[in-house]
Amino acid sequence: MKVCRTGLAVATVLLLASVPTTLGVAQTQVQPRVDGPSPEVRARLQDGRMAMIKEALKLNDAQLKLWAPVEAQFRANFAARQRLRADRRDRLQQRAERPFSPDRAGRPSLAERLDRKSQRMTERAERAKALADAFRPFYASLSDEQKAVAGLVLRPAMGQPGLEGRPRFMRRASGVEQR
Repeated sequence: MKVCRTGLAVATVLLLASVPTTLGVAQTQVQPRVDGPSPEVRARLQDGRMAMIKEALKLNDAQLKLWAPVEAQFRANFAARQRLRADRRDRLQQRAERPFSPDRAGRPSLAERLDRKSQRMTERAERAKALADAFRPFYASLSDEQKAVAGLVLRPAMGQPGLEGRPRFMRRASGVEQR
């Protein structure tokens, strides 16, 4: 009989100890995730990247004239990404403020989401084409040494991760293993 009461006492103590923890977790509200630096910091980083690219490539006067439209396209693409980030942040904020609705009331339908995705892809393709059109004459004006450097410094500006941003298996597949 004594063993049974001890087990009951232990279970009661554990149950009472878990109640405040459960209440504390239940009262916390879900906050939308903040994705990285502020828009102002992102803009400063973009300015620094553009200056670094020009310095690393050591562009002459003729190349600088061809660089101006390329830089304008990079900045336009950057501004478009900033707008998409802000739109996404606003949608997440609105979703967090709405009460939960199991019937998905107020959410766009699958057809509307596909239309929105198609529109974004079309806009992205148009920006890529404009960048390619501006980039082609600039790249043709570069020397072989500048082209080798351009392959390294322009990759992040074009939205592609550098080699360090690739998963390890991709680094091995490309023949370059770091560390």
